[in-house]
Amino acid sequence: MKIGICSANLTEFTLPKDLAYIGVDRGVESLLLQGITPAFAIGDFDSIKSKEALSAIKEIQILPERKDVTDTHAALEWAIDRGYDRIYIFGATGGRLDHFLAALTLLELHKEAEIHIIDSQNDITLLKSGIHEFEAGSYKYFSLFAPEKAVISISGAEYELKDYTLLRSDPLCCSNQVKGDKACVKTDADLLLVRSCDRPVI
Repeated sequence: MKIGICSANLTEFTLPKDLAYIGVDRGVESLLLQGITPAFAIGDFDSIKSKEALSAIKEIQILPERKDVTDTHAALEWAIDRGYDRIYIFGATGGRLDHFLAALTLLELHKEAEIHIIDSQNDITLLKSGIHEFEAGSYKYFSLFAPEKAVISISGAEYELKDYTLLRSDPLCCSNQVKGDKACVKTDADLLLVRSCDRPVI
């Protein structure tokens, strides 16, 4: 099952309409402005402009302002607890960098789900140990980063590698491109895959 999480005020792009959504704090207002009523709303709602926006939502969980998890983290755990295994997070990249970095950690923390952090030009997800193939699609570039040391091979790309040891401190795999139908990445450890384009795709 798949679901979207809208975790901030969005002004740059239109959200896909083929998803159910969780509204996180001010993300509720973004959803309603785009004609989407979230299935669930969660947060401390300290940044929402009008509390009346919450009246259209059937299920709401109000969190305390002082807590050990971010509102987005709490929304993600709500989704996973209810069996969602493909989760798309919108609104996590355009504001405070600390919240963006916190969202990145969620990809590793919840490896049991396929999680994507998406904005108008990027799609970030975690590749687990194994072989992964992907087409260029709407994204011209792809980059790979290793949270921990990984031995990787890349084929079907502009820049190919064979059994290369990629370290966390190594930016070598930034800004590659799919060459032909699809690229193939083989890795023995987790990798962050960032797919990007020059102009907004959403």
